[in-house]
Amino acid sequence: MIRPLIITLAFLVCFLSANVHAKCESEWVYWNDFARNHIQKDGRVIDFDANSITTSEGQAYALFFALVANDRDRFDHILKWAIDNLAQGDLHGKLPGWKWGKSEKRKWEILDENSASDADLWIAYALFQAGEKWDKSYFKPANYLLSNIAKYEVVDLPNLGKMLLPGKEGFKLDDKTWRLNPSYMPIQLLRYFDSRDKSGPWAEIAINTVKMIEASVVRGVVPDWVTYKSKIGFVDDIKAGHVSSFDAIRVYLWWATLNAEDPLFLDMRNLLKDVPQFELNNRFLPERILARTGDEEGVAPSGFVGALAPYRFKIYEQYPTQSWPPINFDLGYYNSVLNLFGFGWLERRYSFNLDGSLTMRSHQECLK
Repeated sequence: MIRPLIITLAFLVCFLSANVHAKCESEWVYWNDFARNHIQKDGRVIDFDANSITTSEGQAYALFFALVANDRDRFDHILKWAIDNLAQGDLHGKLPGWKWGKSEKRKWEILDENSASDADLWIAYALFQAGEKWDKSYFKPANYLLSNIAKYEVVDLPNLGKMLLPGKEGFKLDDKTWRLNPSYMPIQLLRYFDSRDKSGPWAEIAINTVKMIEASVVRGVVPDWVTYKSKIGFVDDIKAGHVSSFDAIRVYLWWATLNAEDPLFLDMRNLLKDVPQFELNNRFLPERILARTGDEEGVAPSGFVGALAPYRFKIYEQYPTQSWPPINFDLGYYNSVLNLFGFGWLERRYSFNLDGSLTMRSHQECLK
């Protein structure tokens, strides 16, 4: 436990120091470092901290970073591996399975064929943006996937309207009860999908996502999971309670990177701005927050610092002096992707436009 604590302390010291601009390398060194540590040559993204599994989330995030890095060759390998192995070669007819690894029979294969809707959204988004940036041929699989998300993962909740379930199966508990995940619905992605598919459910889901956060947030703390009951509305999750940790940390990341002119940006700022545990004078970030009591548990891993970097910039106008540990310092899969998202945005490598589309800036623009 000593080494993770030292790593976290090092990140916090860097994060809380003087307000200066981060360097923006013409080549995204830390993306290349992540790819070297976690992506096979064939495009498979590996989480070594979880028995070397691969998830649809990992493939999705890697597609996004490869796009931002203008790394088309790696993008295509990541995409092909995901289609061949998670969608069994058929992205037209199937949603990607969320988990792949070594089975009890010691065979490398799909371990869970259920989908993960957040990964599906990010894969579709990366494909659409690749179509805008590189070649229109990416639009076809993007449209297939978006159609299947709407068909299999969107539900019309009584007394609420359209909402995104966390996956195709297992989140409708009965005819009156559903489990939802606030971190699965970045508003900027929903905005972009609405611009591509005006007849789709995306704008309604964006509004209902904010309604869910408003109904479940306590002192700025958003839970990892929320339960919706048709006659009651949003309540503490039936399984996880009101705990905020590894899932919910992304809600603050998605909000802070949302275009500030989006009508929902200010609404969400007012909901998320007063988290005492995230204030700059705190020595540690907690790994878990129990919102109903305000109790904290554990010390957060380094990825939480990266995930909160855009949030702290927006709320406190605080800019970290260093965005990463030394090259070849592997933080593990999840910490690394949170830092790539957070510090990549702070370094102005990417930004989201009002319609949710992506702007990827050049080396010179990064330094302005």
